[in-house]
Amino acid sequence: MQLWKTCRAINNEIRLAMLREIARSPNRELNVLQAGDFVGLKKAAASQYLKQLAEAGFLTVERTGKFVVCSGKPQDGTAASRIAKALEAAFPAKVRPGWQTALLAAINAFAHHVRLRIVRAVAAAGHVGFEDLAKATGLPPATLRRQLGVLIEAGVVAAGEDGDGLRDYALDRSDVPLVRVLLDLAQDGDGI
Repeated sequence: MQLWKTCRAINNEIRLAMLREIARSPNRELNVLQAGDFVGLKKAAASQYLKQLAEAGFLTVERTGKFVVCSGKPQDGTAASRIAKALEAAFPAKVRPGWQTALLAAINAFAHHVRLRIVRAVAAAGHVGFEDLAKATGLPPATLRRQLGVLIEAGVVAAGEDGDGLRDYALDRSDVPLVRVLLDLAQDGDGI
């Protein structure tokens, strides 16, 4: 699965909360009813959210008797497994309001194919001006500005000035483990 689609699957407060609960549960498993209870959803709605997580590779789902059990054990070596490990390290022990804000900002930065194109172009150039970035990505200036804003806000791209006082962009080598994993995956060329 393409990286932006994998990120889009977890770019949601409810799905992220479900992943957290499954990761923190005994044996890293919950049935659909339990997962739904943690986030206040009925079985049918919880099932749809869990299906999206399973399709992206974050969960395995299997029927055990009359229950559908979700296991948070993604296949090793996949983008989902690398992202899941970084998320597990970032999940708080105690849930407080807004715990997901920073995680969702980082995930959102990589949840669109255009933003991945920008990240790859910035990574290839090292430091790049706006006009050169527009040429490298083939994006109209308004789109590039809007998408750069998302990347800058998430701490993925840093804006500065070159020696001539012109706007310059570079990857922000964040010390946030999730952002580092997502940057590595984006640069590995996981399909746009």
